[in-house]
Amino acid sequence: MVNRVVLAGRLVRDPELRKSSSGTSFATFTIAVDNRSKEADGTRGTLFLSCIIFGEQAENTVKYTRKGSMIAIDGSLNQRNFVRQDGSRGKE
Repeated sequence: MVNRVVLAGRLVRDPELRKSSSGTSFATFTIAVDNRSKEADGTRGTLFLSCIIFGEQAENTVKYTRKGSMIAIDGSLNQRNFVRQDGSRGKE
């Protein structure tokens, strides 16, 4: 099985650069991607996808892009588990 995805969309907000406890740079951001399928009323929905990149790519993304920038991503999909404030568990 192959886990590969190519996406193109616009940044919802400026990417944020951080450092891991081991010193690795990483950036987090959200992109808005037009959904190819149509809603019941004929309009196309929008997908909001959370992304993370590492190292030099993270540093360059923060340096050269801003909210509204068009960005293309070639990577893999991962699911994240989390706990809500009320104690229930979720996935994204």
